[in-house]
Amino acid sequence: MNGKEFDPGLENDGPLTCHDCQGGLQEYLDGTLAKKQSLRFFLHLRDCSDCQENHATMQGLFEMLDTLPACEVPADFDDAILASVPYASYKEMEPLRRERVPVYLEEHFLPQLVRSRVTRWSGLGVTIASVVAAVALDGPAWLPISAAVGLVPELLVRLQGLGRRVVSMGSAGRAES
Repeated sequence: MNGKEFDPGLENDGPLTCHDCQGGLQEYLDGTLAKKQSLRFFLHLRDCSDCQENHATMQGLFEMLDTLPACEVPADFDDAILASVPYASYKEMEPLRRERVPVYLEEHFLPQLVRSRVTRWSGLGVTIASVVAAVALDGPAWLPISAAVGLVPELLVRLQGLGRRVVSMGSAGRAES
């Protein structure tokens, strides 16, 4: 879809106008319309030679685009772009040149409640207490579940930190080569 929802007169069950057909032809070709709307397009295209021609043109274009080979971005693409930028602009773009880290590895991605020391220590305390109760007291069957749940905040924070280290090691290795 093209980013906007197409609504060719949903309240109207009658035939489409050429204007409505042209406005929603992309969605019709993509197959994203509801069955009832799609049927209205089909019926209009069956009877309207102008819209049939536009439909055939767009369909041919999409088929041609599908046959194009995939292109990989050259490894030096960023450097080539930055080399073509005047120095003052280059200096202003410094934040963009910094190593990009996936959003889920950014510290603020995890809610503060999960990252807080109180939550992490409390979770570890619940885990330890649950394991001790399960082993020593032969506690109820839900204790291993509570032990696992207690570990979640600490594991999330640790995995996120590990991910950041892996990304920074990878970028340091690329910088050396």
